[in-house]
Amino acid sequence: MKKIYSCLLLLASLFLFIMGNEAKWNLNEVPLFHEQPATAFAETIQSKPFITEKEFDQVLTLTNNQPIFMKQENLIRIGELQANQAVALIGEDEEYYEIRVGKMPAFIRKGQAKVEKNVVKTPLHTKQLGAVKTAQQTAVYTEANLESTVLMQLRKGYRYPVIEEERDWYVIKIGERAGYIHKPSVEMDEGLPVLLYHQVLPRKQMKTEISTVSLENFKKQMAYLADEQFTTLTSQQLYDYLEGRLIVPEKTLIITFDDGLLSSKEYAYPVLKQYGFTSSQHIISSRMDREKDGPLFDGGGLLKYLTVEDLIELKDVFQFEAHTCALHELGRESGAGLVFEHTEQEIMEDLQKNLQHVPSAVSIAYPYGQYNEEFIAAAKDVGLLIGYTTVEGYANRDQSNYEVNRFGMTEKRSFKDFATYVDGDMRWP
Repeated sequence: MKKIYSCLLLLASLFLFIMGNEAKWNLNEVPLFHEQPATAFAETIQSKPFITEKEFDQVLTLTNNQPIFMKQENLIRIGELQANQAVALIGEDEEYYEIRVGKMPAFIRKGQAKVEKNVVKTPLHTKQLGAVKTAQQTAVYTEANLESTVLMQLRKGYRYPVIEEERDWYVIKIGERAGYIHKPSVEMDEGLPVLLYHQVLPRKQMKTEISTVSLENFKKQMAYLADEQFTTLTSQQLYDYLEGRLIVPEKTLIITFDDGLLSSKEYAYPVLKQYGFTSSQHIISSRMDREKDGPLFDGGGLLKYLTVEDLIELKDVFQFEAHTCALHELGRESGAGLVFEHTEQEIMEDLQKNLQHVPSAVSIAYPYGQYNEEFIAAAKDVGLLIGYTTVEGYANRDQSNYEVNRFGMTEKRSFKDFATYVDGDMRWP
């Protein structure tokens, strides 16, 4: 019995010894990927931007703090780069160094600085998360730490593209390196308002409020935008903003007109020009003949359209964009957009005819706001960058560039609704 008991003790000890060594072996051979849900692993990977050290041939380090500018028609100050902070150059001329803020070229006036080959910590992740708005001058830190040094000061009242978020911080790319913005110091950008107009007429001439705004209300709306110092963008600039290649003021919007109606020349154009505003005007090229009357306009008489000569005359205010050549119709039987009865190839051919009249177009306004995958594919094939819908909401990076929201303006809209929308306070369920 004692022998059996001794053998059992020996076997138990041997088992514990083997298990102990096995445990040590497991600890030394920890697998690279633990067995855990794929989502949890993805969250772990995405919780931090990937940072790598990269050597650049030209790295700028300033001796003193200097302003950073973006170029539009003139130089616009967007912030201040701090001294002793290394940023990669992408070019230079006689007067300015050129770096990137996000994907946008930015410029620093030459002065006391050194340019040399150096290593910069740069984020590999470059997809745009969105943008942030600054309500005051805002510090960008070198680390996700309020005790770290400041890389750049952002200017008050602008929208800056960010590429990532990390707990209490947004990550912005400046001179190819990562900068950190403390979340409480900024607001997330809801996007830009895009206004949609069709017909502007003096109130005494109006026979319907559908798709029409009175001249009196239009003047009131534009005066409000001017008093509040709003900036208007072209469709090309909207595209650059959505792609993270343009920093814009907080008070920025896009004004669009659909159909190319003659009333926009007679009534809207002078008001827009008075305030220095620009607007995208979407042209139905098959109707560009004033000798021909268009369809009835909501019971308000036969429509008149702009001509080729008008497009030349009005180009200081309007950028002329695509609205199809002959597909701005409703199917007789279905009542749906005629575009749904055509193939991608047929839509593309129609858009190519449309672009013969508006060769500089970068956007398409979908007729009646109706579109499908074939329409989007055709728009891409002919080189258009923006697709405008009639869905209400802000234009931001949450949607495709080919599904840009707009806010339809008619006489039925109150001025309070207009102001709420352009001020960025409108909310949809």
